[in-house]
Amino acid sequence: MKGLLYKEWTILTGSYKRSVLFFVAFYGIISILSRQAYMGYALILVFAMLAGSTISFDENSHWDTYARTLPVTPAQIVGCKYLLGLGGIALGNAAAVLIAVLVNLRSPVYDYAYFHQSAADIAAALLVCSSMALLFVAAILPFSYKFNSVNARSRIFLLFVVLSAAVGLIIAVLPEDTRNILRDAMVNKMINTDEIHAMLLFAGLFAAVLIVYTVSYKICVGIYKRKEY
Repeated sequence: MKGLLYKEWTILTGSYKRSVLFFVAFYGIISILSRQAYMGYALILVFAMLAGSTISFDENSHWDTYARTLPVTPAQIVGCKYLLGLGGIALGNAAAVLIAVLVNLRSPVYDYAYFHQSAADIAAALLVCSSMALLFVAAILPFSYKFNSVNARSRIFLLFVVLSAAVGLIIAVLPEDTRNILRDAMVNKMINTDEIHAMLLFAGLFAAVLIVYTVSYKICVGIYKRKEY
């Protein structure tokens, strides 16, 4: 397992080291100059995407054909990709926290209340962005192993479009009174939810996505076992 992780690390550092440094510097500078930390949170998704990108390297080098001759199991090979996704999310969180702290330090006194983010605000943003990144990795890896990395992106995009259209259609066919009731309920819920309950809600969302992430791993192992190389 250590050898597999070292192989992934070598690929990423050899191919993306400069890109990662550029993204961190670029996103960090924009966030600090604009005194808005949201660009820093985007790094969580950017780093998570690196896990899926390594599959294209494996396909181009026919790594999986060679891996079948090694004393490693499909669960270890696939598990390495999921660990890589978690590592990317952890690295993105570290970069986002650093950028958020720098943004807070740069906030002028007269605009402190507007630009400053509390620890709870930062934690909530990290939980939401990490949940989105986990969901992305949980979707892209099974699709990549099933259809290859190039087709996976187009299929994920198509799935997103279909789901968005379905939600839009459901909202459109609902009676106007029902839509107004649901909208008012959501707005009131957001306004009246205190900080503790909001944090519990975001933490629960993250825990639920972690379960989805685990299920995705199990599905992906099954796909990898059945695939011929």
